[in-house]
Amino acid sequence: MSRQFRYSRPKFRTTLVVAAGLTVMVAGLAWMMLVAFGSSHPRLWTGFAALVFFGFVSAGMLARYLRDQPVLAIYPTGLFYARHSGEPVAWETIREIVLRQRETEYELDIYLWKSQEAATRQSDRPDFTIDLAPLEGEPSEVLAALSGHARLRAETGILPAFNN
Repeated sequence: MSRQFRYSRPKFRTTLVVAAGLTVMVAGLAWMMLVAFGSSHPRLWTGFAALVFFGFVSAGMLARYLRDQPVLAIYPTGLFYARHSGEPVAWETIREIVLRQRETEYELDIYLWKSQEAATRQSDRPDFTIDLAPLEGEPSEVLAALSGHARLRAETGILPAFNN
């Protein structure tokens, strides 16, 4: 049985409003600096700076949202996360999944099995992290879907109902 998670529409709208606000602030700062330094085309350069900033901050997220494609999918064969790879990661390659809490939001750290040489070169940082905040559904739904496929561990004090 597979389970798919998309971006939550209300949470996405909030994120988009924040990104637009940050873009306005950056554009304002760019405009002030361009006028202070006597640029001949401050509106043109301010518009360009705003477009580039908004593109870097939100373009990928906006495209995935508009396509309404799954961002996270749990298949019998593996774990798909659109920000990590276009293909699912096989369950056999996942060493551990750790649930962490950052303030009021949850995220999953995904650790993959590595060769001995690669393991000694890199500290024990996660191979990729899945932020559960922008996704539809509750973290407990994601955990329930993952529980039958991979080794899960929660940091102390997180989700008391979750114990594995």
